[in-house]
Amino acid sequence: MQLHLRDVYSEQGAVKSEFSSWLKGHRRFSALLPNLSLVNQYLNSHVDLLIQEDAPAGLYFSFIGKGPIHSVNDIDSVQISYHPKSIHGQFLVEKNQPKSILQARITPSLLASVLGETEEQIIQHFSGMKEKLGIDNGIIELSVTVNTTRSLIPVLNHQGHAISLAGHIYSLIFGLIEQLQLLSHLSQCNNCQRKLFQAQNLVEMPEHDTPNIHRLAQQVGLNTEALEIGFHLITGQSIERYCLHNRIQSAAAKIRQDPSAKTHILAQSGFSEDQFEAAFIQHFGIDIHQYGQIH
Repeated sequence: MQLHLRDVYSEQGAVKSEFSSWLKGHRRFSALLPNLSLVNQYLNSHVDLLIQEDAPAGLYFSFIGKGPIHSVNDIDSVQISYHPKSIHGQFLVEKNQPKSILQARITPSLLASVLGETEEQIIQHFSGMKEKLGIDNGIIELSVTVNTTRSLIPVLNHQGHAISLAGHIYSLIFGLIEQLQLLSHLSQCNNCQRKLFQAQNLVEMPEHDTPNIHRLAQQVGLNTEALEIGFHLITGQSIERYCLHNRIQSAAAKIRQDPSAKTHILAQSGFSEDQFEAAFIQHFGIDIHQYGQIH
């Protein structure tokens, strides 16, 4: 099945009635200023669906989730990209694999005027960042840090005038730009990377099943923002998700060695059987029985 995004939603932002028997979702679009917009979009399809989309030029600050984004807890990651020209692209919504995005778009010229810089400086900043980080697909990924969460809350909870929402989005964007600068430093600093690998080793120890990020940052000599951003840089995951992955993998290995002790092993790991099965499939894409056959 293939659709264009403009044909999916009604003017009110709901999925059109002719698709509603097999497609669920919403699209809330806010044009805050001529060159600043915000969209909150969710799709869940009962068939594999290829969506075509046209996107205008600009800087995109995207917050990715798997279900409807109502709070910061619904966001898994942050993606930043720059498109110098309007693009026509497509994305796949797999059967019963929901996709959601909260996305702010701003033009380099508007951002330059707000920051007191030239448009060329803004473009060079983001283009240079991709080159420095060795990014080929044009998307810079960040972890959802504590500071990002604080900046997102007023955006998600906003119910007032558009101008005040624009102010919240500016604050969010400024914070992400600061994080990009920190990410650039961490990618080049050998001493910082040594501390990040030390943190990775610490969270892999059994007593760090549920790490305290502030304590971990103190242990390795980084601030919490640098630890959260840097940990995602070296592992591709947040600290919480990395630890959860390790707990699941460790429990699975023990169950494979002694299937009769499954109930005891799961109790030690802090999972119920249903929680473990669901988390295992989410992380590895197969169930525990298939994992046992492969490994």
